[in-house]
Amino acid sequence: MPYRGGIAHYNSMLMRALTAAGITARLYSFKRQYPSWLYPGQSDRDSSLEGHREQNTEYLIDSLNPLTWLATARKIANEQPDLVVFHWWTIFWAPCFFVMMSVIRRRGIRIAMICHNLVDHDASAWKRFVSSVLLGRADAYLVHSSQHVEALCKRWPRKPIVHHPIPIYSHYPEPKGSLPPRGRLELLFFGFIRPYKGLDVLLDAVAALGRDDIYLTVVGEYWGDSTQLRTSVANAPNIELHLRYMDDVEAAEYFARADFVVLPYRSATGSAVASVAFHYDKPIIASATGGLIDVIIDGQTGVLVPAGDASALAAAIASVDRTSALAMSAHITTFKQSFNWASLCKQLMSLVDPTTSLGKPAIPYDSNEAPTTTHDGSSLEP
Repeated sequence: MPYRGGIAHYNSMLMRALTAAGITARLYSFKRQYPSWLYPGQSDRDSSLEGHREQNTEYLIDSLNPLTWLATARKIANEQPDLVVFHWWTIFWAPCFFVMMSVIRRRGIRIAMICHNLVDHDASAWKRFVSSVLLGRADAYLVHSSQHVEALCKRWPRKPIVHHPIPIYSHYPEPKGSLPPRGRLELLFFGFIRPYKGLDVLLDAVAALGRDDIYLTVVGEYWGDSTQLRTSVANAPNIELHLRYMDDVEAAEYFARADFVVLPYRSATGSAVASVAFHYDKPIIASATGGLIDVIIDGQTGVLVPAGDASALAAAIASVDRTSALAMSAHITTFKQSFNWASLCKQLMSLVDPTTSLGKPAIPYDSNEAPTTTHDGSSLEP
């Protein structure tokens, strides 16, 4: 029962890479993830993949049934694996993971966490505290942001941490080319639409440009009431809204048409959307925050601007065109070969050894050349 979103795709790609590397791995997933009253989107299931099941996967965990947490943890512990890996991305899973980790730790089994976030975006003090307690129960970490390396090192300096950007989501299909480009420039905003992703900043930037030859396509499920958004762009013929979840085949056409993918995030860790963009060799205009600064090389794989600054974003959009997009695409083709799912698996497996030291970045970038940014709000301090 495949779920929607980047982490679900991440799990599938990781499992396939582990299997290809000859590593015995089992995935324990959810038979019910979020209850419908809590999930703000239309559904957390990807209907286009209905009936598909990853190999060596069991769907056992019910988010609302602690008995399934205990049963799954005991099943895992009885197998005596060398390493148990939890994904961490939101406070909702703290009770479930706390129970499961407690059972597993009592058996003396080593636990690692893949941290997509350290705390929820715009988290309150109590959420930061709970996240810190839960993260502290892990023995080691894999993160996708150099800022997360710094935050975890500060909090747990003696625990091993490895850093690897999110690899390319290479499962996306080839586009058919059904959407021809329009005007001078095609921009794409893609993914679940939530406040921290800064779509409003992008809309302000496009409005400030006042150019009818720059087209923006917004594709993604809106978490909340989209009435205000629809009203705000009703009279903008160069802004196209598709406020729904799109399957991979549909999404491919919109990435193919885009000259640049825009990630105007107010805060970020890693970005699955960036990975998809690079799969299609599309450069990115993005906020200089979180893990984005680790994969977007200004002027080569994209353009970086200060987070939340509509004027700077407008200037960046005005400075590029279809020709510069094509030039950056050539850099992306080379750049993305330096990190992949095999190298991520190698980093993850290094955490099996309790003597592992702090990992090095898995791609060749110079952190001294990264833009100076303020902390993205992922601190573990309450």
